[in-house]
Amino acid sequence: MGVSLMAATLGASIACAPLPRTGWRGDVRTVSRCEASRAVVDFDPEGALATSEQVAFTELVDRGIGDLERVLLVSPPIEPRSGRRIRFVVSPRVAMSRTFGRTVLLPLTRVRDRRAPYLHETVHALVPTSNRSSWLTEGLACYLESWTAENVSGYDAHVFTRAGDRTIHQAAARYLLTNTGRAVLPWIGAPGQPPDLFEDRNSVARPFYVLSHSFTKYLVERLGLSAVAGLASTPDPERELAQLSGREASRWREEWLAGRAAGSRAPGD
Repeated sequence: MGVSLMAATLGASIACAPLPRTGWRGDVRTVSRCEASRAVVDFDPEGALATSEQVAFTELVDRGIGDLERVLLVSPPIEPRSGRRIRFVVSPRVAMSRTFGRTVLLPLTRVRDRRAPYLHETVHALVPTSNRSSWLTEGLACYLESWTAENVSGYDAHVFTRAGDRTIHQAAARYLLTNTGRAVLPWIGAPGQPPDLFEDRNSVARPFYVLSHSFTKYLVERLGLSAVAGLASTPDPERELAQLSGREASRWREEWLAGRAAGSRAPGD
């Protein structure tokens, strides 16, 4: 029944085999499950990928987890046990990429087209946050996705901008000249999130994610990644930022904004 395949990768092996699973509506479906040292990936049979594509994507996410662990200096490293691995679900029934605990949901079409934000969502799984300050929760995931893809391995999904990490400040400068960019600015460096963040992905999410990425990168450039990543898991990141740096978050934002105004005529992304 189905296909079973073993593929050597990264000094370990990826095993793919059919597995009965209870779906969201209580229906029992046979998914193709691929397992690696750090990741378990369940592929929905609807619009199924070829086994070779499943193995390639499993290898990609497994390597991505390892890359992000090293970038973040996660200690102790995540152990290669099924209870500790990150689970990915790839399905056409997933409309938008999301992470719940250590389970990542990805749309099948994005996986097939190499546009899935698997690194972004893996950051959410590796760095639990209180979600009190969405600018940092999303900004850190955007920053690490782009930086890791550009400097280590993997790909950047470019969901909201083609800027990548190298030119995100220029992209932010341009958004700050627009009504949509100015509308989400009150939530950069402050608790909460703009209304309709998940409903209006173009006019709200797009500028918010770009500005959050830029502001988070600005802080990393001055305080270091370890310090900024540490803020993300605290109950009150803005207060912790002030205690860590001796400056209120609002002051950091003012300095960041001043820099973006000076660079608003930078080349396009």
